[in-house]
Amino acid sequence: MSNNLSFLKTLLVYTVIASLLLSGCAGAGTAQKGVNYIYAYTMTQPVKTDQLIFRDNYIYIQFNIDGSAINFQLQNVSGAPMSILWEKVSIGVNKRTSSVRSTGNFYSAQQESPESVVIPPLGYIRETIIPRENIYQNKGSWVEKDLFLTNDHGYPKVKKMITGFIGNEVTLSVPVKIGEIVVDYPFTFSISKITPLPSGLLPPVKERPPVPKTPFMESAMGSGVVPVVIAAGVLGVAIYLLSQKKTPAADL
Repeated sequence: MSNNLSFLKTLLVYTVIASLLLSGCAGAGTAQKGVNYIYAYTMTQPVKTDQLIFRDNYIYIQFNIDGSAINFQLQNVSGAPMSILWEKVSIGVNKRTSSVRSTGNFYSAQQESPESVVIPPLGYIRETIIPRENIYQNKGSWVEKDLFLTNDHGYPKVKKMITGFIGNEVTLSVPVKIGEIVVDYPFTFSISKITPLPSGLLPPVKERPPVPKTPFMESAMGSGVVPVVIAAGVLGVAIYLLSQKKTPAADL
């Protein structure tokens, strides 16, 4: 009986952690119980730099990564017009790769790729991109899932998990059409530092496109809610089992 009780208590802990991982953050600017964390990144590919800046003969690009999205400014330093092939852009978190939403379709229920914009020589664009499935609408508000957990919710095990994320990677592949040729730019960012914020202090405001006045409603509140419901169901079953009177094995 003691072994079963220990197993169920362990199941409870890991179910809570799993539900936090699947649910991500609850909307920007919402106060949460526990400690918030800020992540710092180092670019490791195609060059190693803490400045998150890359330049070659065609582009000059600067990155900023917040809790759930990648912001960047890309300037055309070539002599030909260029554009990003958005239908082929991908983002990966610990090897899991997905398509993206960008500024043009950040708050959209549609599944189409963002529209490409022609960038003339010396012109530039500013973009915010997020894994396609990591943003959805819940009860009229847009919710973003974190790339990595950014709040420990007061659980020591979650805190330990967060501090163990150092070295984890975010990858980004950006195919750029320059004149008549296409150059694929692969970037890799590694977590170099994780800083806990003072209790009750929220992270900096995230740079985001304006929210539409009449946003589209996601069916079933977005695919990100389903795993959380499943995790909550498992948690409920575990609580029920723990609350029942235990029958000695000899009485079975």
